[in-house]
Amino acid sequence: MTASAPRYSVIPRVLVVATHQDELLLIRRSDRKKLWPGLVNPPGGHIEIGENPLQAAHRELREETGLTASDMRLRGTLLTDGPQPHTGILIFVFRADVQRAPLRASEEGTPFWLGRAQLHTVPTLPDLPQLLSLTLDHATIFHALKIDTPAGEQLQVTWESQP
Repeated sequence: MTASAPRYSVIPRVLVVATHQDELLLIRRSDRKKLWPGLVNPPGGHIEIGENPLQAAHRELREETGLTASDMRLRGTLLTDGPQPHTGILIFVFRADVQRAPLRASEEGTPFWLGRAQLHTVPTLPDLPQLLSLTLDHATIFHALKIDTPAGEQLQVTWESQP
């Protein structure tokens, strides 16, 4: 009998890159959050038991911003190490088109609109600009693995082949 390699126990999450024309819907995370307080990220969160990723994406968008999406589609996946050994976080990344409407803050933070060209003016999670490019600038679904390198974290990206 051969020893098998360690396998992930995965925590499933969603991230919703919502846009209206050339603007991004982002959330400034509450200063009370344990992870990344005050940083900016798109809406997202855990997939609840009994939900599929698309249902979770719609729910998280609604809970964190008060908005609903007219069109939401899977753009890619991101796998990164989790908080415990052999745990991973699998993030299903969706793109959504939403209409501008009054935004509602939540315990997660305060949502706001920002032109994509102004992204550099706000404090974001480090991989957000690359993740936005993967989601918004390409027609093919991506699969990314976040790895640690001597220079810091890096995304290794592969693309689904087109039919």
